Amino acid sequence: MAQIFSNQFTKTLVILYLIIGLSTSPIIISSSWAEESVIPSWIKNNAGWWAEDLITEDEFLKGIEYLINKNIILIDATIDETAYIPTDSQTTKRVPDWVKNNAGWWAEGHIGDYDFLNGIKYLVNKGIILVSVPTSLEAPTVPFQNMLIPGMFFEGVIISNYWQFLKDIQGPVLNHLSNQLHIPNGDIHPSVFDIYGIRNDFTIQENQQIVWGTPVFGLNPGMMEYYNNFALWNDPQNVVVVFPTFTASAYGERGFYDYFRGECESCTTTTISEKLNYNSSVNGYQLLTLLGYPSITDVNIDKNPSILKKYDKIIMLHNEYVTRAMFDAITSHPNVIYLYPNALYAEIEVDYDNNTITLIRGHNYPEQEIANGFDWEFDNTHPYEYDNNCSQMEFYKIDNGWMTNCYPEQILAVSPLVFQMIKNL
Repeated sequence: MAQIFSNQFTKTLVILYLIIGLSTSPIIISSSWAEESVIPSWIKNNAGWWAEDLITEDEFLKGIEYLINKNIILIDATIDETAYIPTDSQTTKRVPDWVKNNAGWWAEGHIGDYDFLNGIKYLVNKGIILVSVPTSLEAPTVPFQNMLIPGMFFEGVIISNYWQFLKDIQGPVLNHLSNQLHIPNGDIHPSVFDIYGIRNDFTIQENQQIVWGTPVFGLNPGMMEYYNNFALWNDPQNVVVVFPTFTASAYGERGFYDYFRGECESCTTTTISEKLNYNSSVNGYQLLTLLGYPSITDVNIDKNPSILKKYDKIIMLHNEYVTRAMFDAITSHPNVIYLYPNALYAEIEVDYDNNTITLIRGHNYPEQEIANGFDWEFDNTHPYEYDNNCSQMEFYKIDNGWMTNCYPEQILAVSPLVFQMIKNL
């Protein structure tokens, strides 16, 4: 009988989530998290004992409140105020009787962690279960070893500060897609990060397959200790990531590539934009900053090249287009990680009054035979830029740091070893 109810309970939850999915934030607890559950055993034991009337309802709810306060269950920031009661309340009936049966089946393993806790999340959000929380639910933070995890909370998801503009979009914005990433060679790998899509940022192909745009990566609340192995939290490293503003601009609308394709003769000058994409390493930037790496922009370096002297380690992304001042400052620094091939490839100049960049030299411009605009001896564009499978990825030493032998944009989310190596270099 218990197993029959478990199956029916799961089906009901699935239907329920489909109904409410368009009007509330996405389900946060993921299936990969359930596989590596960090729920303390005493909470599940309490659920079983409460089902058998061996402990009180309040003692059971202490476990639920613990999961909420530890952000293992992420409850909505905009919630019916009746769902919460003061911590000193003497209310005796805070959970419907039928939930007790579910708690017992969960304790016995007939209902999985993923299904039971997502059900509890929904009931708390709707005020059906009343819990006590000591702090406001607005803009929650997750303390981790006395540090606040970098990034920001958006719809209950911890994401990179790069996505600040999402706050300007009305209503639910993020859709939880999966915990798997499709690699260019066709392989599918489990991601150690949660993956979200931005509402309406997708196309439907002729075979009716939905293809989402730029993925938004989020930290999985149940894997914080695992992330700590390769994140920079509580690490004294003096390191910075360089945001590739100029390269993002070159790949944007009416950018250099419209010129290269012969579609726009005047597009060797283009407007400065900070909208990253695959070609300007949006995945790498958001994952590194999500893991605690501070950043500066290439504009900061161009205006003040000596700023790099403040840092012991510099991480370059796909910074393909740079000024001469940037090139000199970066190549003279003693410890630079060139995470993407094709860095420092073409020279530009910047007109800050008109907010534009102009291609000066490189990328077969102004003459076909000019490849690297700086004639840089360590240029590694060919053949490494075009290997985006990274099946044999490695870092190799050059005079002022380290380079990689492939374009790692797709594999970063599935290969924590890369971040461990970056941290250790």
